Formats: sequence, C-alpha cells, structure tokens
Amino acid sequence: MCIRVRFASIGTAPLFDAVTQTIALPPDLGHEHTVTAARAILSELAVPQPRFGARCFCGEPLDLSPRVPQQRRSNEQVMKHV
Repeated sequence: MCIRVRFASIGTAPLFDAVTQTIALPPDLGHEHTVTAARAILSELAVPQPRFGARCFCGEPLDLSPRVPQQRRSNEQVMKHV
C-alpha cells in the first residue's frame, strides 16, 4: 500500500499512521513547506528521497494535491459569468 497524505491540525493526528499508511501534514502550509515537511517525515521513516519532490516507499511521487484551498468569502466581491 502506498503512503497517503492527510491534512490535519498539529496534534490531532499522528505524523505517521502505520495501519493506514498515512502521514499527517498541517493544512496551512504553503506548497514548498508541505513538500519539505513530507520529505522530513519520510526521511525519518527511512524512505529514500530524491533531490526534488517527495517519494513513497514504492518510488512513486507523493500526491500532495488533495488539499483544496479555502475559498474567499466576501460581500464586496461578486463574480458573474456571462
């Protein structure tokens, strides 16, 4: 089973859950810091990492995109499609 990424607040989930093969990362990190945090956790798990990006145990790139950014909500901004 490949490693999956879960975005959770610090302290609400273990950094690595061996049962579900999931690493937990804070949701408010920018992309660059998200990759760095994922690489750090994987390095602690003795998963070799390439020079750039983050890789799973199997060698596949880690999918760090499931996070959906929060939408802006404002009464002043209205978008209209014509």
